[in-house]
Amino acid sequence: MHILRRRATALFLGAATLGSVLVPASVAAAAPAKQDTVVAQAGEVRAAGITVDVTKSVVDISKRLYNIISQAIERKQNRSGYVKSLMEGSFYDAGQRYNVMVIKADHRYTANLKHIVYDAKVKGGGYPTFRVIVFESGVFTNRGDGGYINWAFRGWFKRDGMTVTFRKR
Repeated sequence: MHILRRRATALFLGAATLGSVLVPASVAAAAPAKQDTVVAQAGEVRAAGITVDVTKSVVDISKRLYNIISQAIERKQNRSGYVKSLMEGSFYDAGQRYNVMVIKADHRYTANLKHIVYDAKVKGGGYPTFRVIVFESGVFTNRGDGGYINWAFRGWFKRDGMTVTFRKR
């Protein structure tokens, strides 16, 4: 499956503000994306030691993720708190309308998720890379270790061991 890579303009603006990063004039002049609009720039963003690699963005939560990572670094937050912060921040910044899955990116898992509205890999502050997925429904099975240090999820679901079935809100 070919996936277009997209980058959220708001993350650039946040990175420029928080990380003292120079931003190309065309990006700096662009208006921040509104909720439920696709941000149409491709690639990966690196600023102040934080990487957010956005694969799909229909809702714009990249700036929120950047802020969560920055704050976790400042507070020297433990890994489970960091993962829970990514989950909670994503859930609330997506308007509490979608399910959210956060999992360590190199973890073994299977996912059959429908209507993904945001998909990114985030890294920063010495934490491993985590995948943040915001979606409407589907089934997700963690085939590795559990616990908040490796995964967290929120939304409307039924859990059976390491398999979580999500329903649309």
